[in-house]
Amino acid sequence: MTNGERTFRQQDMDDFGVASGTTGLIHTEPEFAATTTFGATLVQGVYLLAVIEKELCDRVPDWAVRGSLDVRFVSPVIAGVPFHVEITDDGSGGWLLSGSTPAGPAVVGTARMRTGSDAAPATRR
Repeated sequence: MTNGERTFRQQDMDDFGVASGTTGLIHTEPEFAATTTFGATLVQGVYLLAVIEKELCDRVPDWAVRGSLDVRFVSPVIAGVPFHVEITDDGSGGWLLSGSTPAGPAVVGTARMRTGSDAAPATRR
């Protein structure tokens, strides 16, 4: 089992937004986000996946080359709230993933290693 935790600061989300192009107001403008039903800025989903994949890379050799995720976002993660990643062997060669906050699950899913013809990295032409 692997566990990791990350608390996202607004500056982290702003920097990630610039680097990734995910600069939507709900992620980068606290004043705007405060007027929404969430009441605060939300961490970008791609950023949450990057944190999960970092944990997988630390645990699984060749994850960056052959790894595959299947996840669902079930609740938002806001700035300043701890995001805890748990990765558990599923008993069949894959892993169960859970990304949660103190309020409960935020990202759930599975991970596996691609094999055979689906294991080749994508190429650009």
